Amino acid sequence: MIFKGNEMLNILQVVDSLDAGGMEAQLVSLMNRMDPEAYRFHVVCLRHEGVHAARLRDGIPVTALKKAEGFQWSAVRQIQALLNEGAYDLVHTHNWGPLVYAALATHGGRTVPILHGEHAQLNASERAWKKLWPRRLLYRACAGVHTVSVGQKEELSALGLKHHRLLALINGVDTERFRPAPHEEVRQRTRLPAKARILGIVARFGGFKRHAALVEAFEKVAADHPDLHLLMVGEGGPEKEAVTKQVATSLFASRITMAGYQTDPVPWYQSMDALIVPSSNEGLSNATLEAMASGVPVLTNDICGARELFGADEGGWIRDLSTVEKLSAELRTLLMMPLDRWQEQGKRGRARAERIFSWDGMARAYAQAFSDCAKARR
Repeated sequence: MIFKGNEMLNILQVVDSLDAGGMEAQLVSLMNRMDPEAYRFHVVCLRHEGVHAARLRDGIPVTALKKAEGFQWSAVRQIQALLNEGAYDLVHTHNWGPLVYAALATHGGRTVPILHGEHAQLNASERAWKKLWPRRLLYRACAGVHTVSVGQKEELSALGLKHHRLLALINGVDTERFRPAPHEEVRQRTRLPAKARILGIVARFGGFKRHAALVEAFEKVAADHPDLHLLMVGEGGPEKEAVTKQVATSLFASRITMAGYQTDPVPWYQSMDALIVPSSNEGLSNATLEAMASGVPVLTNDICGARELFGADEGGWIRDLSTVEKLSAELRTLLMMPLDRWQEQGKRGRARAERIFSWDGMARAYAQAFSDCAKARR
């Protein structure tokens, strides 16, 4: 379904790349669903395009600046040239690096207004004073700042990162695309064990996603549960090589599947009995939303956005998974539950996703933010 707009807006999206990742997938899906007659997008990737670029509908150009490591003034000049050529109404930036380059290219938001998006909690390093004051400074260059959850918005305010237009634009999920399906059918397609109890994780291999901790916890419980299988879906990130080696040397390597990046993750969610989210840092977990829509229950660390997603335990369990020991203990508890309790949570999560986290609601919120910020020339 295409979201129809009421005005014509030219929007330059600035990202690090469109590599495999939840934010990148959400952004591409959002642009694809906005009326091309009302919203004209151009994507600038500071580094390279990435796998999600191929998913963009026709008519959305992508420019990769191929920026090297470290700060590059040439990237600022390239963005300025694009802005001068395109008569843009708004620049939409995503996370810190793109904001730095866009703020410089627009002379602090004076030539083209900026809507800046923060898509994850700030980590410990980013919360240090020497990192917070530049963020506060660049927020002043923005016509608006948005998060992807209410909890994340409250965290920014508590850190003194305030803005007169600080918005929580809640992630949505396509419940027509992500939907339940019988395991027997989809596991034939994914070639996963038909009778296994499958725990899954869907994420890039970033340190804060904690793949290594999940593998360790899986190893602690696998011997007592011979039907248990671990599925990892995702690609890229600084921890990929280390986790691959860890899996290869595991005593339970034959029961761990590394599926890599999947252009269509739907059957992989549908093959799971439960999704595990051990992350130490999120904004609002897209993988959790997609699992909920797929009728898959979720065991998640108590991170930003988790309580917004589940409400009163509608779709899964929020637990302290901050150490390998705690994660393995919670896996043992989960595995002691009868499977019908898992399935009941999956049904409740699906109903909550349909009721609260619709794509239409997300598109309306972004459309309003685009309109308001485009009018807010400084």
